[in-house]
Amino acid sequence: MTLVNGIARTVVDAQDRGLHYGDGLFETMRCDQGRVRWFARHMRRLELGCERLALPRPDPALVRSEIESLLTARPRAIAKLILTRGVSAGRGYRPTGDARPTRIVAAHAWPEPAATPFRAGLSPVRLGCNPQLAGIKHLNRLEQVLAQQAARATGLDEVLMGTESGQIVCGSASNLFVCLADRLLTPPVDACGIAGVMRSLVMDAAAQLGLALYITPVSAALLAMAPALFVTNVRYGVQPVDWYEGRGLARDERCMRLQEWIDGRFD
Repeated sequence: MTLVNGIARTVVDAQDRGLHYGDGLFETMRCDQGRVRWFARHMRRLELGCERLALPRPDPALVRSEIESLLTARPRAIAKLILTRGVSAGRGYRPTGDARPTRIVAAHAWPEPAATPFRAGLSPVRLGCNPQLAGIKHLNRLEQVLAQQAARATGLDEVLMGTESGQIVCGSASNLFVCLADRLLTPPVDACGIAGVMRSLVMDAAAQLGLALYITPVSAALLAMAPALFVTNVRYGVQPVDWYEGRGLARDERCMRLQEWIDGRFD
């Protein structure tokens, strides 16, 4: 079921700026027991996106209520919120200020578990750098579409993406962590990439568990010699990578400790 501005429907106006220009934001949320997990973290990131794009921020209580109204028959689900600038009286890239935001909320069946072994590779598709759009979940996902299109015949579960300078930033739908013997590394997302909710939970968990974790650039050469990797998002949780670019990887015991800490925090 889908709600558009609180009404049960599956269509939006053909003049919506989200359709024409990708002018909007989205959040993908994990729902358990009829509730949205880590809702406040999602709303903080949405608020940052609204500030960056100069969009009115929706009422968090309304968003939560609409999502949870769709969960009565789904004890576990994936919810998606899409917020666009809406329909404007004039056309063109420049917002005229008269648009009313469009709010779309949908709930989807929980996906099948991640494959075992979990396979990842390096995508030939590069990420463009733009600090104004970095970290937020804006609607322009063509880089990720191209990456998955290129990976369609490879049998990979996820592809890692980097910039033209060679820095590896994230997966097409996940954040990346590198496991070294004495520390964990994750790439910065201040030039491109998404500041994932699960990424923030891992960083909090590492601090609480006394695990050394550093935000630092990650190169393809480092990935080629790393003993273990894991990727994160609200669907995967903390997902160890078993196979990367033809090389079998170890499963780092820190992954289980991080996942157990996160599982104990509903909000």
